[in-house]
This record gives sequence, structure tokens and C-alpha cells, in this order.
Amino acid sequence: MENKDGTMGGINLIFQQKPALALLAIRKEGGTYASVISREIESTFAHTTNILNKLEDQGLVTFEPDGKDNRVKRVELTPKGQDAAELVEELAAVLEGKKAIKVQINKAASKIKAIDFTKKIEMINAQIDLVAKEELGAKKNVSQEDYVRIGRRLGPYRRELHKIMKSGGKGDVKQAEALDKEIERLFEERERLRV
Repeated sequence: MENKDGTMGGINLIFQQKPALALLAIRKEGGTYASVISREIESTFAHTTNILNKLEDQGLVTFEPDGKDNRVKRVELTPKGQDAAELVEELAAVLEGKKAIKVQINKAASKIKAIDFTKKIEMINAQIDLVAKEELGAKKNVSQEDYVRIGRRLGPYRRELHKIMKSGGKGDVKQAEALDKEIERLFEERERLRV
């Protein structure tokens, strides 16, 4: 674990506030963008990029191209990064005197696994409809704040749909693809109404 200079790079990196917060932000979002992480950890984009590069050097995160624009990269946790983020959460819970979060995470993961894809798709469909009505319903324009909020509200559902498209049955995949197209349409509408 020691660096060439005798230091413990990975440990020193993780026990700094911003890198630890970055791991937690990526875990919370299920993969996200450097700009979102910057806002979450209250850091400049340049500093956040530096942190993410160091996390990548430690094998904790990867950068994946997002869509057609190869300049935009999603930051994802590696399995090692997932483990590190989980330990940071547990350590934070211990230091704050709270119940260990690991138990809560495991219970939540069990509940999620228990929900079949059909029910998950129905829930996502209802949430997409709700976001469309609340955020875009009768609006003639969308402020920057609204623009970001819409993306944050729909992004997690899109990620869930992509997971279903990768591992679901044919019927589930078709429904997930249709909902993904609906989210894309809402993003286009959001862009059209942007001030």
C-alpha cells in the first residue's frame, strides 16, 4: 500500500474530506458527472477533476463515455470503489454516533431485489408522469435551476431503465426502452423551454 516515497497514497486520499465526499456522491447517484459531484461536494470543477483522477489512479472510479458526445464522461464506482464508499459511510456513521448504515443499505438492497422489473417499470412510469406534470406541465420556459432539477429528478430513473434494458426479459426491455424514449422527449422539451 505504500507509495515509492513511503506514503500510503490510497489511505491518505480517502481520509481527506473532498475525496471521501466524492465517493459518497458517486455512490448516492449511482454514477454521475464531475460537474454534479463538484456541486455536491462544494468544490471547483478543476479540483473535483483532480480528485477524480486520483480516485481513478487508485482503481476506485472509472470514466465512461456518455452517449454520442465522447467529451462528456460519466463517473462510475468500480467494485473496489463501492467497497471503499461503503466503508466511508460506515466510518462516518460510527464517528457521528449513528447506527451503522450498512444494515440499512443491506435492507434497502434486499427490498429492491424483491421488486420485480414489471413493478419497477410501473413505478418509474408513474414518476416520469409526475415529473412531466410538475416540471413541464404548463410552463412556457424553464430557468437554469428548473433545468438542473429536472435532470436530477429524471436521471436516476433513466439509469434504472438502462439496468433493466441490460438484464430484463424481452417485454421488460421493450417497456424500459419506451420509457427511456419518453425521458429523452422530456429532456428535449426541457431544452426547448430553457431560458
